[in-house]
Amino acid sequence: MKNLIRVSLIGILVLTVGLMFTACGGDDNGDPDKDSNGEKASDQDPFIIARAGDSDILDPNYATSEEDMDVVFQIFEGLLRFEDDDLNVGPGLANEWESSEDGKTWTFYLRDDVTFHDGSEFNAEAVEFSFMRVLDEDHEYHGVIDAGWSYLDYLMGDVINDVRAVDDYVVEFELEQKFAPFETYMAYYSQFIVSPEAVKEHGENFVNHPTGTGPFKMVEWDRGDYIRLETYDDYWGELPEIDTLIFKDIPEASTRLMELETGSVDVAKNVPPEQRETLEMLEEAELVEIPGANLFYMALNHDVEPLNDVKVRRAINHAIDVDQIIDEIYQGMATRAINALPPTVFSFDDTAGPYEYDPDKAEELLAEAGYEDGFEIELNTFVYSRTYVDNPVQVAEVIASDLRAVGIDAQIITNEWAQHSDLTVNMEHDLALTGWFDIPYPSNFLRTLVLEAGYNAYQPEELMDMSNEAWATYDEEEQEEIYREIQQRFHEDVPLIPIAHSNYTAAVRNDVEGFVLDTIGIISAHEISRTE
Repeated sequence: MKNLIRVSLIGILVLTVGLMFTACGGDDNGDPDKDSNGEKASDQDPFIIARAGDSDILDPNYATSEEDMDVVFQIFEGLLRFEDDDLNVGPGLANEWESSEDGKTWTFYLRDDVTFHDGSEFNAEAVEFSFMRVLDEDHEYHGVIDAGWSYLDYLMGDVINDVRAVDDYVVEFELEQKFAPFETYMAYYSQFIVSPEAVKEHGENFVNHPTGTGPFKMVEWDRGDYIRLETYDDYWGELPEIDTLIFKDIPEASTRLMELETGSVDVAKNVPPEQRETLEMLEEAELVEIPGANLFYMALNHDVEPLNDVKVRRAINHAIDVDQIIDEIYQGMATRAINALPPTVFSFDDTAGPYEYDPDKAEELLAEAGYEDGFEIELNTFVYSRTYVDNPVQVAEVIASDLRAVGIDAQIITNEWAQHSDLTVNMEHDLALTGWFDIPYPSNFLRTLVLEAGYNAYQPEELMDMSNEAWATYDEEEQEEIYREIQQRFHEDVPLIPIAHSNYTAAVRNDVEGFVLDTIGIISAHEISRTE
């Protein structure tokens, strides 16, 4: 499965927005290079990553944003971990694991030399606690973290029946059914293990005291300014090269680049297209781009006339000059989307190719559907940049112009993200620009995004049955055949209008080595170092 990309050049990453934590300390002078007493915490200079915004939830079982994930990946670990570019999994906190013959019971044999950052022991009971506090509504600590939504529960809440500690270092997972993505999901951040003692001690304030087994521990949080991590000296694996890692919030991209040029930060994340030329002139740093496992698209409400007519949906596809959007708005820092699945993901199918920009064909299809005089429709968009698009309003303007050229009068409606998200979830839109990033696994785009998301009201029972078949087999060739067929059906039915898979970007100083970045923008700082 050609999914995960590991980059060990000169530092890297990609993040965006959001934060909801209070400081676990805090320097009155707001200097992340100093501890609460105003002294340098280490003789080694901190490694500083500048990003646009803060984190939101640093509990791995509830985290959802890239800002959350980058920090969570430093503090917490899972039973399994991704080993290579193909998303093959290897040992993490579990040394070995096995499945029953029917594929419904998985047994994990855990490491016995691991402790949490609070000094408590990692064992099978900790694994059971981490999962069941989320999945079991009767668990004493269920709902203590008032995050509203758990990605762990979303991914596997209907799949995992029980998690049992059968010995100090042996834990069993009982599944409802054979589940092909299980091992892949077990290596993902939402299945990372938390300290039961820390959850019990801090309760709902665990989000201010995230405690895991990872190579870094959190020591300070100055809300809206920076998060400071330090090496966990009792880490069971090889210790990181750096002593202190700081995530510094600098909202303006131009300011992040200036800080990078002066050496005040080591990495500036999220380089917008308009800053690319400026960065290329800097001798001190270079741009790194990674194809992203994401999708920017236009949702179509199939319950609204005339979008319930496939000829109209195809006409809209032909009417939009997507290449212009990629070239002029993304400035080449994206790949044109053919369907919902990114090309970096296993089973991607491009045999049908993209819909060609063909206004004449669009007008012909509209006439066949009985709309030779066109129609009026609303196009909803959010205002600010997100992982998959930097300027959504500008994209909306291009789309509206293209649609007007074939007789469709699209009225642009703009909203803040929260309002826009509620609008699409509640199906109160006609056309709506939106996007998605996720585990680079086929069902997380084809099923989660299209068949289940509901933003399009497109839920053909036949395709859901096919998706269930893919889940129920561990044979990758069978999975690939099914997922390719689903994509070909999408091309015919046009459940949505795919636009772009954006690249994740970072500006990195030339003396930085050892950053790891994957296709959803998550970084691992374990191997970061500076050259002499």
